[in-house]
Amino acid sequence: MSAEKQPLFRFGDFALLPSERLLLRNGRPVALTGKAFDLLVVLVRNSGHLVSKDDLFQAVWPGLVIEEVNLSVNVSALRKALAEAPDGNGWIETVPKRGYRFSAPVEAGEAALAQLVQPSLAERWRGFAPRRALLIGLVAVAVIGVALAWRARIEPDARAFSSVAVLPFATDNAAEDFIADGLTESVINSLSLLHGLRVTPRATAFRYKRPEIDPQRAGHELGAEAVVTGRLAQHDNSLSIQVDLVDVAHGSQVWGSSYEGNTAELSHLRTRIAQDIARNLNLVLNSEEQRSLAQRTTDNADAFRAYLQARYFWNQRSESGLKRAIEGFQRATELDPRFALAYSGLSDSYTTLGYLSYLAPTDAFPLAKQYARKALELDSSLAEAHASLGYVKFYFDWDWTGADSEFREAITLNPRYPTTHQWYSVFLLATGRPQEGMREIQIAQEYDPLSLPISTDLGFHYYYNRQYDQAIKQLRNVVEMRSDFALARLWLGRSLQQVGRYEEALTEFTRAESAFQEWPVLLAARGFVDGTSGRTIEARAVLGEMESLSKRKFVTSYGVALVYAGVGENDTALTWLGKAFDERSHWLVWLRLDPRWDNLRLDPRFSALVSRMKFPT
Repeated sequence: MSAEKQPLFRFGDFALLPSERLLLRNGRPVALTGKAFDLLVVLVRNSGHLVSKDDLFQAVWPGLVIEEVNLSVNVSALRKALAEAPDGNGWIETVPKRGYRFSAPVEAGEAALAQLVQPSLAERWRGFAPRRALLIGLVAVAVIGVALAWRARIEPDARAFSSVAVLPFATDNAAEDFIADGLTESVINSLSLLHGLRVTPRATAFRYKRPEIDPQRAGHELGAEAVVTGRLAQHDNSLSIQVDLVDVAHGSQVWGSSYEGNTAELSHLRTRIAQDIARNLNLVLNSEEQRSLAQRTTDNADAFRAYLQARYFWNQRSESGLKRAIEGFQRATELDPRFALAYSGLSDSYTTLGYLSYLAPTDAFPLAKQYARKALELDSSLAEAHASLGYVKFYFDWDWTGADSEFREAITLNPRYPTTHQWYSVFLLATGRPQEGMREIQIAQEYDPLSLPISTDLGFHYYYNRQYDQAIKQLRNVVEMRSDFALARLWLGRSLQQVGRYEEALTEFTRAESAFQEWPVLLAARGFVDGTSGRTIEARAVLGEMESLSKRKFVTSYGVALVYAGVGENDTALTWLGKAFDERSHWLVWLRLDPRWDNLRLDPRFSALVSRMKFPT
């Protein structure tokens, strides 16, 4: 029956007004999310009858493919809001494997409204049949007015959430993963700009990319007060996105909404989703924050899709993934030459290719600088682009003052972007400020406690501070979190070699090489340990591998120098270090701190090389 014909339902102390979207208990509104309210209306209108799960899905989430957990979460929220029925039984009965039944007696229409009026008045109106419709209307207006006034009183006191985790949006089609992942990351990035909100970073949130994950459990593990879940479905060019917000402490859904559109509207859907989440977290935003939720995207649908696909490949961090990411970001900038985030993505991609020595520094870092500057020319508020520019000035330009300034600017623009704190910590360590560097890496870990790169860099700090036992302990924790994380294996092996545990070090390098095949950095690490531990033949075999590899890809001269130092050929090692300067090797920023050069430190030629770096005093 329509809401117009049945303006009011009554059960127990409750009154339900569908047309006004109000649930009253003794005249006072009861807070319900939109989907929970819709679910209650369906159940109450069918009081006493079984309503199947399929019928509920169709009525509350029409046209969407919804996980059953959404239904159970909303039923749970209703049961908590309604509490126990007067007879001690619950209002909503579960029919196993079938659906639900609203089991309490329900009065509808005039009968229900009469129960809200004092008995004496109810008796009187039976004698005034011609005026009954008017009286019903007046009473309904009075009840609704009181309810709305009460709701106006309590809404300002609604709980404001100070932390949120956006879990990876789910999809039933692997071909749509890049859209779902990109949309999730975009929402995370937008929310992270809100100063009153702590947002679980992408690296941590994406460890929960499992369809069966319980939002409340994830929230507890991530230390978030609220959790956002989402599901995306694409049919030809049409998109359906369901987004829900769960209160972790109470295990209840506080908001949910479905978004319909076509792929050309993806960027705008992202903006709407981020704005709606912020509003339902009950945040008070200033005008700058409100603008930030709607910025940093593009109106070109194809450019945005290319950007999302590029970010999907970028996050794989493999050589092939980074090169495919560059192709995607490049296409996005061709489609929209003013798309600042795509230029920032290009900068990140070339920075990473250079750092991992997949490309020669002179081929990678200048391009990274060019794209970072282009991004900042289009949008000077991009913290990521400032961080990338600082990274290039640190590792390639050796512009210590300029790097410090860019990192500080990035932190000012987005103090909760963990990567900036991570990179700044490494800069501070290399420039002789280890205590400040340790503080920054700890801040980065606080913002992203499950990030493998950040946790690895904490071990990296212990290593360069020559606290090898702490480094070993920290890095073992990382490989326990993920056994195939090659960077942690690399630094664990380097820490083990410093305490003379050469066999264990070689084992770690071998395990890392299974994930990062033909990585010159690992070859150099293995060759140095071979030479240092007296395995001269094996060390020279590594030099042969590096020479052969150099015919197909870039091999850093810094690494070749290390292997020669390991076998005691110091003159040759110094010659190769000179070549590393010609290459502008980013590894040279560690010349002062790398313990593997200890046998060369008294050589005046080595001191001269250190002087060439012009480290800040």
